[in-house]
Amino acid sequence: MKRPANLKSALFWMLLLTFGLWTLTSPAQNSSDLPPDETPAIENTDSEAGSPGPATENSLPSIEFERDEEDDSEVSFDERINQWAGTAVEHLASVLFKKVGASEGKQIVYRDVELYYRHSGGLTTDFELMGGGDQSLSEQDVEAGLKAGRFNESKIESGSMAIGGAEAMKIEYVTRLVKKETYIQDEAGVFRAKLPMLEQLSETDTLSQNEIEAALHAGLLALDDEGNHIQTFEDGGMPFVVVWLACGAVFFTFFLKGVNFWGVRHAIEVVRGKFDNPDEEGEVTHMQALASALSATVGLGNIAGVTIAMTMGGPGAFFWMMMCGLFGMTSKFVECTLGQKYRRIKEDGSVLGGPMAYLPQGLQELGVGPLGVILGFLFTCMCIMGSFGGGNMFQSNQAGQQLLTMFQAEDRAELADLNAQIKQAGAENNTEQILELDSQREALKTEMDGFGDTFKMGFGLVMATLVAIVIIGGIKSIGKVAEKIVPAMCLIYIIACLWVILMNLTELPSLISMIFTEAFNPEAFGGGLVGVLVIGVQRAAFSNEAGVGSAAIVHSAAKTDEPVREGFVALLEPFIDTIVVCSMTALVILITGAWNNTEWIVEQGLAGTSLTSEAFESVLPWFPYILTLAVVLFAFSTMISWSYYGERCWENLFGGSKVSVYTYKAIFIVAVFMGANISLGAVLDFSDMMILCMAFPNVLGLVLLSPKVRRDLADYWRRYKAGEFKTYK
Repeated sequence: MKRPANLKSALFWMLLLTFGLWTLTSPAQNSSDLPPDETPAIENTDSEAGSPGPATENSLPSIEFERDEEDDSEVSFDERINQWAGTAVEHLASVLFKKVGASEGKQIVYRDVELYYRHSGGLTTDFELMGGGDQSLSEQDVEAGLKAGRFNESKIESGSMAIGGAEAMKIEYVTRLVKKETYIQDEAGVFRAKLPMLEQLSETDTLSQNEIEAALHAGLLALDDEGNHIQTFEDGGMPFVVVWLACGAVFFTFFLKGVNFWGVRHAIEVVRGKFDNPDEEGEVTHMQALASALSATVGLGNIAGVTIAMTMGGPGAFFWMMMCGLFGMTSKFVECTLGQKYRRIKEDGSVLGGPMAYLPQGLQELGVGPLGVILGFLFTCMCIMGSFGGGNMFQSNQAGQQLLTMFQAEDRAELADLNAQIKQAGAENNTEQILELDSQREALKTEMDGFGDTFKMGFGLVMATLVAIVIIGGIKSIGKVAEKIVPAMCLIYIIACLWVILMNLTELPSLISMIFTEAFNPEAFGGGLVGVLVIGVQRAAFSNEAGVGSAAIVHSAAKTDEPVREGFVALLEPFIDTIVVCSMTALVILITGAWNNTEWIVEQGLAGTSLTSEAFESVLPWFPYILTLAVVLFAFSTMISWSYYGERCWENLFGGSKVSVYTYKAIFIVAVFMGANISLGAVLDFSDMMILCMAFPNVLGLVLLSPKVRRDLADYWRRYKAGEFKTYK
């Protein structure tokens, strides 16, 4: 049932106001909220900043340390907005990523930190090592150590310290992390060290009970919120949003008797234009609708998602990603069939369809109209907010950063060389050389930052102009551009993959066998889901957005009088996106050995896109240029498709007048420019979360409406088998 536009607007602004009040009354927890002796553990090595941790074995028995509190009044409006969004992200993440079926594990975090301090405002200029000893550092030594990354603070900090019950004294300090390691308790009750990234446990590096007690007495163990040194964590399990989408996909597959298997041949016939009637209502062809939907899904998830999954879970992890794609084909079939079935053709011939149409109308026919209105409204709001963040600014930002990285390749190499020299000088305690090299490094950084600011400004203007040219023309223009870009960018990427594969053709049978034999390894199963979560779900909702509902918006605009026919077209999207494109990436990762390359993963800290790039570059030195081109094309195509998704939802909420529609397009174009130039932090994360949240109202509605789809499918297939459909090619 359609609601008046003014009521929808009121509900929309009420939702935003509620969100603002919610975040105001739920301030995000940060380091300053914690007790002084529970400062967060230092998570990184010497090169990164961290809070001063417990003292070393030589520390005095009773030391209390407090960091000076920052003046909250100095927080800017932008920072306040970011804090509010951060709180919302925390609340959403607690629901979306709540582990289902997780077991409880125990771990100990060991950290050895040296604290150097001096009296604040006193006559002493040297920093002394807390805990005694004759080791001291001059202010120049500290400055050089900070620049060399030997200390955990990015600057000298101020605080207060009380020793042995004495009156607290004001101090200045810096800290240096000596060692940090996580030990996980195995089935035998032994705490074993966990290697980073690879999620493997060391067989030799363990902590005995005596060592644990000694480390606890020396203040070397990180404590949880309750002050316990043995911390609990969730081991295994699947995030709730993953379960929600996966269960929906599996249900639809069995309920529709495996249409994702036996319907592929007919889907290809439809895409080729065999049944295309130019007189049917709609705005784009089947091929253009498919290309437009694919342009929003083929992207960084295909490049980085597979790599992370296999890094964390081994070759078998990719098998589970393929399963997600295979079952996801049916989710796309159901939502896009409904998108066509309940679409509305306006007087000017344009189409308005998608979850915001089939949820209220379809559920009203089932006698639960109020539920449909609520689900449709929630989806509409989430889609609008998601279109500005994950579908726009994030894409513009990533494309600009990748292009800038390519242009500054020589400068970055020089910067890396200077960093290596400074690190070496730091190891040799050569203060004079550190300061000299640091001045060269700062000059180079200033030059790079100046060029980067100018470049981002220009890139943002160019990208915003190109996006504007396309989206002002509407879905017909978007479809024509996507029809050319999507096949081109997929072909470019697949050719690069095939080049690597063909050069190692003899290894292919054993590698494919490895994927399937490792698939049922428990570690591979968990790692595969984590990989999908990190990139495939968090950034592109299983890489193909199956079950999210976005694709139904563009497929509803296809020229056809048969809703089920468009459902067949849509089921090809996860097949192309996940099973074809991701398979290419997986084979390259296996051939190059990137999935378990300790030097790349552990020593260099590479992950995701950077690890994929390193794998390709080890075989094809020119691949970074291909990757840059692919990322820019992926980002551009994603933005133009999401502009249509957001525009349709905006029109559904605020009306379809020219002023309303062009207001949305203007905001979207400005957001493209902003995304290339600024970082929005938690605000962008909140917008990204909205894309995942779209799955909840959509999948619930799809399950309730699936009997209608099954009846329509049975009728359509009977007529197809009887030869009742007219062909044109």
